[in-house]
Amino acid sequence: MKRSSGILLHPTCLPSPYGLGDFGSAAFQFVDFLEKSGQKIWEILPLNIPDDYDNIGSPYASSSAMAGNWLLISPEKLVKDNLLAKKDLPPRLPVKPAQYDLIKKQRLILLKKSYEFFYRQSNKLQKKRYLAFQKKEKAWLSDYAFFMALKDHFRGRPWSRWPKPLANRDQKVMSVWQKKLDRLIDFYKYEQWIFFGQWLALKKYANQKGVKIFGDLPFFVILDSVDVWANRKLFLLNRKNRPFYVGGVPPDYFSRWGQIWNNPQYDWKAIQKTRFAWQVNRFQQAFRLYDLIRVDHFRGYQDLWFIKYGRKDGRLGRWVKVPGDKLFYTLRKKLGRLPIVAEDLGLITPEVIRLREKFKFPGMRVMLFGFSGEKDNFHFLPNFPVRGVAYTGNHDTDTARGWLEKSSYSYHRKFALKYLKALKTNFTRKLIEAGLKSKIETFITPLQDFLDLGAEARFNRPATNKNNWRWRCPANRLTPALAGKIKRLTRAAGR
Repeated sequence: MKRSSGILLHPTCLPSPYGLGDFGSAAFQFVDFLEKSGQKIWEILPLNIPDDYDNIGSPYASSSAMAGNWLLISPEKLVKDNLLAKKDLPPRLPVKPAQYDLIKKQRLILLKKSYEFFYRQSNKLQKKRYLAFQKKEKAWLSDYAFFMALKDHFRGRPWSRWPKPLANRDQKVMSVWQKKLDRLIDFYKYEQWIFFGQWLALKKYANQKGVKIFGDLPFFVILDSVDVWANRKLFLLNRKNRPFYVGGVPPDYFSRWGQIWNNPQYDWKAIQKTRFAWQVNRFQQAFRLYDLIRVDHFRGYQDLWFIKYGRKDGRLGRWVKVPGDKLFYTLRKKLGRLPIVAEDLGLITPEVIRLREKFKFPGMRVMLFGFSGEKDNFHFLPNFPVRGVAYTGNHDTDTARGWLEKSSYSYHRKFALKYLKALKTNFTRKLIEAGLKSKIETFITPLQDFLDLGAEARFNRPATNKNNWRWRCPANRLTPALAGKIKRLTRAAGR
């Protein structure tokens, strides 16, 4: 693999004019910016639907592992593709932090107008393509659309609180409700057709410009998801459809009390009996959406932190073995080459390392974690391997400048400045330069660091649920001058 570099920026952060980054002109302009700045990789975070729209917006908690985030659908592209009347475009807005609750309402109204417009004025070719999409994606699309229609009908109540015949998927009762909600079910299929059409067109444009899409695959799904509802036997649930155990992690860099994610744990014995069918479908979908995948919580494929449902302390759990080697053998047999990067951060054991190395998956390094002063620090720049992906910071850390000014320990800060021979005023640039010049194959910089922004631009704070996933790139900051500066840094580093 050639030495390369790229930029981390989730599509919601793009300076699109309708309240949230989307797949419209701002996304295509960002691809152009990547090309002009000499970058070969656009790293994004999961494209799944955020389950909680209360200004959180995390796609790591989604109502579907397969469906795409329809909030990213571009209103202007709907008009361009003759799927919406121009008069129905929402007002253009200044670029401000994302307000998911407001955007959800706006996008839903907009997409329903587009849906009605499609059935009134679409041509034969459009209808043919829509029917072909439904046929191709039937394995997951039918359950997803039915699930969402039922959620709407029951005003957002979790599926475990639906009438028992529906919660337990009684086929006769389901047939009645499918007929009753036929139009709404079709709308949710339409919404996914639009999402996939817009995203794959953007990905094709990026690939034509020599830019690869580096995506992200969450490990868990949430309890109130179509995945659990439609595949309950694959999860450890009791008779009341509540989890016996949930996911989380013991104390780590982000939380001394550990974290409780409340995702239901998989039943790996039941999953093995299916020959990992659900996981194979999920990875196959991801390889279609992205050129390269960051597999989140990679250590979970070796063993998982099981916490009894209802506990409030993340430290009170136990490790349970997972047949990750059998899963990856199956994936390789079914899907061929696996373009995977293992997110091997946190508490990593020799067994996790052996699993990663057995399948030759590159791992990750985060520079901001490396300034502890310990020479054997996994993330210290001299310890970087050749094969791997390194970052200044990632979506869970502070920005480089924010780390220096606010969130780092004083000793770590002093060590970093001394090691990089940097001043407070040029710390971010020195950090990026050092990472680009390192021997590691792939180096990724969050856009916030190229803009040298402070803690106000931090994207996510793990173990918290306020003011996350809201940052957006200010308008007019992706300038030719910045592209030229990034290109010079990249070329000087031999990337």
